[in-house]
Amino acid sequence: MLVLLSTFDGEAHLGAQLDSLARQEGVDWRLLVRDDGSSDGTPALLDGFAAAHPGRVRRLPGGERLGALPSFTALLRAAEGGDAYAFMDQDDVWLPGKLARAARLLSEGREAVCGRLRLVDSGLNPLGFSAVPSVPPRFASLLAHNVAAGCTMAMSPRGRDMALAAPPPPGTMHDWWCALLVTGQGGRLLFDEEPCMLYRLHGANQVGGAASLPSRALRALRGGRPDGLRLLRSHLRGLEGVVLSPEAGEAAAKLRRMAEVGPAERLRLRREAGFRHHAALGDALLTLWLLVAPP
Repeated sequence: MLVLLSTFDGEAHLGAQLDSLARQEGVDWRLLVRDDGSSDGTPALLDGFAAAHPGRVRRLPGGERLGALPSFTALLRAAEGGDAYAFMDQDDVWLPGKLARAARLLSEGREAVCGRLRLVDSGLNPLGFSAVPSVPPRFASLLAHNVAAGCTMAMSPRGRDMALAAPPPPGTMHDWWCALLVTGQGGRLLFDEEPCMLYRLHGANQVGGAASLPSRALRALRGGRPDGLRLLRSHLRGLEGVVLSPEAGEAAAKLRRMAEVGPAERLRLRREAGFRHHAALGDALLTLWLLVAPP
């Protein structure tokens, strides 16, 4: 399995993550890494890991600060010849069977898998678990809410090809866009409820350290159109050149119409398309947003 890692000033936690990669059992892994302009000891840690595992590590030219989305996109484009592909963040710790489990689940005919997180603090002390989606992730529900955390995500070669079908639009993340492209083209995405990694919440996470759902909802309602609805429009524009499956194409067409109709019709189109949040509270807030937000 080819593991894709983008690093940036990750010296504090990167060593533990690389050690957990080296301890993976039951799978032949290789690492493709791109450093996104680190100014700390991250490049030296990568050099040491490559020296300790000759032939297993390849580094893309880096140095230029791109940000997480372009950096991971560059890795995915450069990744070739793998029997499967897995994203990795620099500050987590993987349990020894993570990659082997993902490989097994992919071998059962799926294009992508993602999963639950075992949440920990910066010292790896347990904090609980991320939520399990109330409904299986599908294209329309993923347009409303992403449950495919990149650090848990693995794809088959066909899934990777699907994930490269269109460039990511502004505002999205690499994991969300990959999940939409895979499911939008008829690929199968499984949410695995067995946590296979420790996800650090240390205050500087790209996503996991974000504010709570209620506080984000309150800010959105105060500020006008919620970020989620802006992202919906951005995602739908990005998908315009993609050959979607009949089911996904019908859902996308109905969701595009929501910008042209009133609140009651929005709710009908939302229901028919299957556009729903993966949590009950989030779904209630989504309904409220559709009722009060400007088109």
